[in-house]
Amino acid sequence: MSDFSQHFKKNLQSWENRTPVHIESRFYDNEKFKSTKYSLNDIERSILQDVSNKSMLHLQCHFGQDTLSLANLGAIATGVDFSPSAIKAAKELSDEINVPCRFLESNVLELNLDEEFDIVFSSYGAIGWLPDLNKWGEVIAKHLKKGGTFLLVEIHPFVSLFEGQDYFFDKDMNIEKEKGSYTDGGENIDSEFYWWNHSLTEIFVALESNGLKLQSFEEYNYTPYHVKGMVEREPGKYVLKDRKQQNLPYIFSLKATKK
Repeated sequence: MSDFSQHFKKNLQSWENRTPVHIESRFYDNEKFKSTKYSLNDIERSILQDVSNKSMLHLQCHFGQDTLSLANLGAIATGVDFSPSAIKAAKELSDEINVPCRFLESNVLELNLDEEFDIVFSSYGAIGWLPDLNKWGEVIAKHLKKGGTFLLVEIHPFVSLFEGQDYFFDKDMNIEKEKGSYTDGGENIDSEFYWWNHSLTEIFVALESNGLKLQSFEEYNYTPYHVKGMVEREPGKYVLKDRKQQNLPYIFSLKATKK
């Protein structure tokens, strides 16, 4: 893997700035989560199915709401994130709601737990922070049992076209600047970070070349999250305001198994 240390350093600072804002945001609604102990959407819940007593590794878990939701459903869950602030908050949240869960601080591309899991899981805006998907696929395969399942729910790369971006990025030139974050709050945060938009082909090849067999792939014409520029077309289903009459892909999910 090429040296992306400066890219990761800048991205890490961005997440250190965002995390306290996200914890207090209406978007994540942490108080509601503490009472429900559940943050998963219908899309990921439908592909996860029964996770009780399954060992699960959640990559790029942020401050742990989804990881804790999985643990509350009976999974033996481990969450990994490179942000110290996020991991600290995840551990505190685990203690506060009394849901046992392991949280580890690590760059996903450097992860080596010397363990294998039944399920590896990742979701929503995660892989865009990773420059090397082949290494990502290698890490997933390394941490899956033979016959184990990788589940991914992600923002469809097609959406980038409506944000003025190219479908194929120059991997050394994709620095972005943002005022605030994708949640409410944090208006005084100035974020500068690197983002890599990965094509579907790149994702599929990264998994297949590391011994993961694609089992299913689904596309969804909405996103379950209300972010800037979105309107609610149906309850819990959001689309771009200026594209609400068009049937476009916003999210995709996939399932792959280790050969």
